[in-house]
Amino acid sequence: MPSSVARNQGLFALVFSLLGLFCCLWPATAGAEEPKLKVLLVTGFDVASHQWEESTKMVQAILQETGRFDCTVSTDKEVFASPTLSDYQAVVLSYGFWNEADPSDAAKAGLLNYVKQGGNVVALHFACSSFQTWDEYAQLLGRVWKKGVGGHGPYGEFTVNMKDAEHPITKGIADFKTEDELYAKLTGDAEIQVLASAFSDWSGKVEPIVFVKSYGKGRVVQNVLGHGLDSKRNPAYQQLLGRCVEWAATGKVTLD
Repeated sequence: MPSSVARNQGLFALVFSLLGLFCCLWPATAGAEEPKLKVLLVTGFDVASHQWEESTKMVQAILQETGRFDCTVSTDKEVFASPTLSDYQAVVLSYGFWNEADPSDAAKAGLLNYVKQGGNVVALHFACSSFQTWDEYAQLLGRVWKKGVGGHGPYGEFTVNMKDAEHPITKGIADFKTEDELYAKLTGDAEIQVLASAFSDWSGKVEPIVFVKSYGKGRVVQNVLGHGLDSKRNPAYQQLLGRCVEWAATGKVTLD
């Protein structure tokens, strides 16, 4: 009997020791946060009405305030040629002007290869207007603003409708009103999945507002909202922006 008691006491001591070790280790692992997603925000040129410097600060702040992103800004499109491009889980394009010179051949190849090999791109608002003669840029984005074809009606209020309520980017987001430019008559025939749309009085058609596609192994998201600073202050816009970038970077969404 005494030997049996001793064995039980030894067993209890071992169990309590293991429980103590688990309790010591558990807070350090259970409370650990996921590493922030590295995002490169490329900007630096735009039409005067877009206030790219102020807009860039706002986009960067919106992303970083989610706590999900580490957002670096570059004002040089030649960054596409940098070997460090692959360090980023997503590249966000926030610029636009059809008179801007194309990137160098090295920068063009760098961006396209980045996405083909599994890098990801989010194009915002007027980014679809840039590099009018770079045909593969149009294939990358899926839809672009061709000068003399694309356009929009007056800046004003319209309703953004969630066309795909099950996609991670739009799931749980209700239709919402915004004051913005409603881009219409974008050019392109690539296969896209439209997540949000709006009816344009200017074109008389329902136009894609947020849509996704693939390019090589990469994910591409385009969100044409966000003309002015006031447009970007819309809570629904900010929610969509964060989700667009997170989905592009990871293929899933954890942000509310």
